[in-house]
Amino acid sequence: MIYRVEETQDVLAELSVLSPAALAAYLELRTTLELAPWSGAQYNPDNPAGANVRTHPFGAGHGLASYVIIEHHEINEHRVVVTRVTWL
Repeated sequence: MIYRVEETQDVLAELSVLSPAALAAYLELRTTLELAPWSGAQYNPDNPAGANVRTHPFGAGHGLASYVIIEHHEINEHRVVVTRVTWL
C-alpha cells in the first residue's frame, strides 16, 4: 500500500529554507513515509489513542519530521500529513 504524503503550509515554509542537502534528506524520508509510515516512533507513547501521530528522524539524525497517519479503509484513503519539520 502506498500512502499519499502531504505537507502543511508551515512545513512547506520550513522546507523552503533548508539547504539542498537537508532537502534531499527530507525527500528520502518522504519516500519512506509513502511506503512505511508506521516505521516512525509514536509521538507520545503514553497515549495509545494517539498512535497515529509519529516522528521520524532523517538526514543522519539532523532532521526530525512529525506527522499524522490517516487511514480510512472503507474509502481507500491512506495519507500522511507532515505537520512539522526541524533541522539542526
